[in-house]
Amino acid sequence: MANIINYAENELSDFSRKPFHSVDSLILSGFSYIGLASFVPGFQSGGTFPTIGSLLKAEHFKEMFRDVRAEENSLRLLFAMAASPRYRDLTLGFYREKQDCILDKQFCALTVFLDENTAYIAFRGTDTTLAGWKEDFNMAFQCPLPSQEEAVRYVTEVALHFNGKLILGGHSKGGNLAVYVYAKLNRQLKDRIVKVYSHDGPGFKENTLDLPELENSHRIVEKTVPQSSVIGMLLENQECFSIVKSSRTGLLQHDPFSWIIEGDHFVIVERLTKSAKYMDKSLHNWLGAVSDEERERFVNALYSVLDTEDTQNIRQIGSEWHKNLPLMMGRMRNLDEYSRFLIHKMLKTMAASALKSITEKGED
Repeated sequence: MANIINYAENELSDFSRKPFHSVDSLILSGFSYIGLASFVPGFQSGGTFPTIGSLLKAEHFKEMFRDVRAEENSLRLLFAMAASPRYRDLTLGFYREKQDCILDKQFCALTVFLDENTAYIAFRGTDTTLAGWKEDFNMAFQCPLPSQEEAVRYVTEVALHFNGKLILGGHSKGGNLAVYVYAKLNRQLKDRIVKVYSHDGPGFKENTLDLPELENSHRIVEKTVPQSSVIGMLLENQECFSIVKSSRTGLLQHDPFSWIIEGDHFVIVERLTKSAKYMDKSLHNWLGAVSDEERERFVNALYSVLDTEDTQNIRQIGSEWHKNLPLMMGRMRNLDEYSRFLIHKMLKTMAASALKSITEKGED
């Protein structure tokens, strides 16, 4: 079963012979998780825009893959893209990476120039930082997020430096950012957007995006989710979506390297799995049962338990559990009475929502 690495290894046609499509978008979205701050210039730093092929230097790998979750697959993807006549000569520019633990902000984007007249803007999804995960949780009660506002500023700035057509895309939170930007751009800039790709990107808090803001979105926005999608089904979805077959199960299908490709297209299936529908219904019921204020207080309390002094990213929580678990238990005991009550209430509400989903499923 082929995935995006296999596609990059075997596709020999450049974009003049085979136009850009959704598999290309997922590849560039996955590529955006690689740390390129030292190798791709931003707006003000000057310097020559590198090609993808020129990045393949072993002495750069330590910095590039330091905090990348799928390190082995991301390295294989870089090798495949650097060797491929479809990707190796594409130039990269306008790299921007920002993280702010105070604002709960994690943002990264870069621009890939497909030709003289078209550029693809890739928004990175959630990385391993606690700030990135906190910002994801904040979607349940906050809009706009700091990264959503940053994404609008980023595309506006790219448009000032590049006069051609723009394609937006991203995986996970990156897909959410791409759709948000399209909804919020002014008419003049929106007319320059020819396509928007959201690869298992979550939706939006209820009543966040008005229908006029997503005018003609069915023509421009293309959303793909795996069979057992959880992330891509979160919150309200304004976009129609296609369902992609995955080689993994459950939540692991969020991994873009698990999406199956035949030829130059994703393998599409007719429906979500029953477990995905059940999870979507459970989360929808839960969110409908609690207020924005309770959601915010719950997220802040949960984050305060996870955020120990020695924990820099989400991977450390599991890899250093023997050290972090006692710290987190102590923080849980030190929460104020209302926060402990709220966590208990939220967990009870989740359980009740799950039970309600089972009941509704039986009635169906």
